[in-house]
Amino acid sequence: MAQPGKLCSGDAGLRKLEAYWSSTLFLGLLDKHGDWTAAMQAADSQHIALSIKNGQIKQNLAWHEGDESKYCLRLQGDKVWLLDEKGKGKGPELGPYQRLGTLDQREADLYLARLIQGCFISAEKEQWCFQKGRLSINGQPVNARLELDLSELDLYGTPLHVQGRKLPFWYLVKRSDGWAVFEDDYASKENRKPVNPETSKPWRVLRPQ
Repeated sequence: MAQPGKLCSGDAGLRKLEAYWSSTLFLGLLDKHGDWTAAMQAADSQHIALSIKNGQIKQNLAWHEGDESKYCLRLQGDKVWLLDEKGKGKGPELGPYQRLGTLDQREADLYLARLIQGCFISAEKEQWCFQKGRLSINGQPVNARLELDLSELDLYGTPLHVQGRKLPFWYLVKRSDGWAVFEDDYASKENRKPVNPETSKPWRVLRPQ
């Protein structure tokens, strides 16, 4: 049995906590930088997020690997702290983590919504709207999502994985007057033309509507 204020993998009490959780430190970094890559590089990306589902607690592990470890949580108010494997107390607690959103949402959408909201106009007179982490262009939904896992990507901006295009990524780079959008490929792709967000010409420039 878990101690008062502590829940471990398999405990029935975890049902009330089923959600995506993110460290308050990482959410603060997202607000500070307004950039997914910069925030990920400023934190330990192995330990910045949790998911609680079906009685299991899983760390995000930079959204690159599965996590089969057994964990316990310490609850305090509306936040939780992650204890080491099996809650044996041999290592430091991680956290605090706060609830990011429900499991019926896309985790990537929840994070993108913290980085960019609202409508923008490109020089080509396109209207780009970001609402609740989803993108539409000229009123049409676009199959694009925040790429959480940076392991195969170049390290700049906020990458969106876009379906149905020759180059699979749009990188959003914040500018003082809006956003620059660069088309790009996987960093390891042969013959990829590297992008320098400081000197390369953006594919689109978005300014607030």
